[in-house]
Amino acid sequence: MKEVLVLRDLDCIKAIAHPRRVDILKTFNKKPLSAKQLSEILDEPHAKINYHIKTLYNVGILELVEEKIKSGIVEKYYYPTANSIVISKKIIDYSLDKEMDKGCLSISDFKNTIESFYDAAESGALNGDSVLECSNLLLTEEEICELRSALKVKVDEIVAKRENSIRENEKKHDIVMVAIPSNN
Repeated sequence: MKEVLVLRDLDCIKAIAHPRRVDILKTFNKKPLSAKQLSEILDEPHAKINYHIKTLYNVGILELVEEKIKSGIVEKYYYPTANSIVISKKIIDYSLDKEMDKGCLSISDFKNTIESFYDAAESGALNGDSVLECSNLLLTEEEICELRSALKVKVDEIVAKRENSIRENEKKHDIVMVAIPSNN
C-alpha cells in the first residue's frame, strides 16, 4: 500500500466527489471489506455500494486484494490503494487575472515543488528528515531575511566545495524555504 495517492486527473476527482464514495473510503479500518460488508455497515443497498466500489476501483482508488468463494458466489474484498489521498494542485491551477502571473507571488509559483513533493511522498522517498517545519515563530522581516540569507550561504558553500563528479548516494533535491505570515 502506498502512503499517498495523488489524484492528477478529473476522472479520479469525480470518483471521490460523491459523498457516498467518501463514506466508503472512511469505512475501511485496517482490513479489506466486500461490497456486502460495506452495504451492511453503511445501510445501503448492495447494488449501489457495488456501483460505487467499481467506480473507485476503475480509477485506482480501491484495489482488489482477495476473492473468496462462499456458497458458490465469488466475494471480492477491496482496500484503498493508499493511506492518504490528495488532489494535485495542477488540476486546479486557474486565475482570471492574467496580470497576476507576471509579478505577484501565487500558489502556482510552487506547483512544480508541490508536484515534486507529491511524487516523493507517493514513492516513499520522504522520511522524517525530509521536512523541517517550524510553526508559530514570532519573527521580524529582518529575521526572515537573515534566515533566507543564511540558508543561501550554506547551500552555496556546499555546492562550491563539491567536485564536479557524481558522489555516492547523491540525489537531486528541491529545497524551499517559505515564511508564511499567520493571522493567528
